[in-house]
This record gives sequence, structure tokens and C-alpha cells, in this order.
Amino acid sequence: MTQRRPGFTLVELLVVIAIIGIMVGLLLPAVQAAREAARRMQCGNNLKQIGLAFHNYESSHKKLPPSRIEINTPWRFHAGWQAMTLPYLEEIALYELYRKDLNWYDQRNNPAATTKVNGFMCPSAPGTRVTPSAALMTPRLITYGTPSFGPSDYAAINNIRRSAWVINGSDMPGTISREKPGALFPKRPGLGIKFSEIMDGLSNTIMIVEGSGRPDVWVNGRNALNPGTGIASGTQFVEEGWGWADLQDSFSLDGSSDKGIANRTNSSTFVVTNNGSCMINCTNDGEIYSFHTGGAHSLRCDGSVQFLTAQMDGLLLVKLCTKDLKEIIEEK
Repeated sequence: MTQRRPGFTLVELLVVIAIIGIMVGLLLPAVQAAREAARRMQCGNNLKQIGLAFHNYESSHKKLPPSRIEINTPWRFHAGWQAMTLPYLEEIALYELYRKDLNWYDQRNNPAATTKVNGFMCPSAPGTRVTPSAALMTPRLITYGTPSFGPSDYAAINNIRRSAWVINGSDMPGTISREKPGALFPKRPGLGIKFSEIMDGLSNTIMIVEGSGRPDVWVNGRNALNPGTGIASGTQFVEEGWGWADLQDSFSLDGSSDKGIANRTNSSTFVVTNNGSCMINCTNDGEIYSFHTGGAHSLRCDGSVQFLTAQMDGLLLVKLCTKDLKEIIEEK
């Protein structure tokens, strides 16, 4: 008699493998979505901590830190908002390492400025960033090499340019000018901002937004060459925001085309070059940008964190970014 041995046939084995493959295919997107949800929550928490730091700074100094200190006469001194808030973010050792008597780009500040700070980095953004070339650093007075500054994925809004109104079908309120100040932009270099200056209301005014992925250029989720016209044009780098210590880790809101070409408002004639009406997640070169699906986080002056959807009304976003135009905000 022939003895029959128990086991799987080839067909049965192939069926089991196929079923496992289908299960993995179904579960993998769910796992990735859960991980992104956790990263998005951590990003929002980073901004929440920054908001608490701002309010603690205000409690100590009776004013919020300016988006940047840019003094050129009688001496030159440049510093960004993040260097001022370090001690309120439990980064006291880094604050003490940072030379407050020197420009942010001074080589003697490199031990501090090249340090990565997790609280300034969105976990959804790429962890590794490319360092701009010496040819780009020289015009910004960095003439001693190519230091890799600690990245920043969060930025203050300096001004809201006329173009931001025009591309959204509106005239800019008030007198004819190039721009209106954002929440943290000072009246004079180095001055802090008092809560009383934010007349639109703390809960109705955005002070910090995501500007993720810098100094690399990102356009619509892809690493790209800079389509602009400045010193970084044609390179893979943004014009500003090379690190958390960078004076220009803040930008003016213009809007852009869906290909990442920013709008422009002429500095003397105030004439607007309208390239497109995209306000969120089209380019990280001086515009709001994140690696979260559907929008980007923002921090308001009352310390609350709100998610801005990419499809939100552009004019509403512009109103939320100004601080003293006394606009009526109707959020849906």
C-alpha cells in the first residue's frame, strides 16, 4: 500500500501567498496613514510649544519677539525670532551657546546655528537637507565655507503683499502701498510687538506657519529647481530660511502659481505680477508649505494651532495674516 504524506499542494501554497499579499496590500496604506496622523499631531504639538514660548516671552518682556532684527546702521546686526525664543523652549544650553552679540551668520555662531532642534522640524518633512553652495552663500555674507545650518520648518509672516489681495480678487485696504505688516513684523528694527498692536484679535491673527523642507525647494510635493528670479533661481535651494537661526526664517506672503512661481509686487510702483492664486502647498520658497495631505498648520497669536486647508478661501487667509486692519473674520 502507498503511504500518503500530509502537506500542501503547490496550488494551495500559491493561494495562501496570494491571500497574504492581498492582506499586506490592504494593511500597508492603513499603517502609513496612521504614521502620518501621528507625525501630523507631533507637528501641531511643535507649534503649540512655540506658542507657549511666545506667551512666556511676552510675560517676561511685555511684548512678543519681532519676526526678525535687521539693523544695518550705525552697525550691522541680524537675528531671527527663533534665537530669541530658545530659553522658553527648554533650549537654555543652546541659547547660552548662541552669541547674541554676533550676527546669526557669523562663523563663531556656527556651533549653535548648525545644531538641529527637533522642535523646529516637522516630522513629516525630509530629515536630510542639502546645504546651499558657496556661490549662494557669498551674497549673504557667508564667505568662510558651506555650513549646514540646523533646519527650520516653521516661519513667521513678515508682511502680506499687495499681490495676495489682487490674486484673490480684492483691493488692498488703506493707502496705496506695497504691503501690510504681519503679526510679528515690528514698526522699527528690533522692536517687539505688544498685544495691543494686534487689533484684529489674538484668535483671529496668524503669526507662525509651516514652511517645510527648506533649504531645498519643494513644488507640489516634489523636489524641484527654483523657478524664481533671485540668486537661487535655477538651483535646488530657496532664497530664504536656510535654518532656524537665519534672519530670513520669515517671509512675506505673495501667493504663487501651481508651478511654484511666486507673484510679485514691485517695490516702487506697487504693480502686481500675477502668476497664480495658489496660497498653500504649491511652493516652500517664501510661501506656506507642508508635507501633510490637504493643507498646513498655523499658529495664532492666542497660542492656538489651526490646520489651514489648501482649498480655503484665499482672501480669508490674507485677512487672518494681517494684524491691524480691523477686518471681520468669518470662518466656516
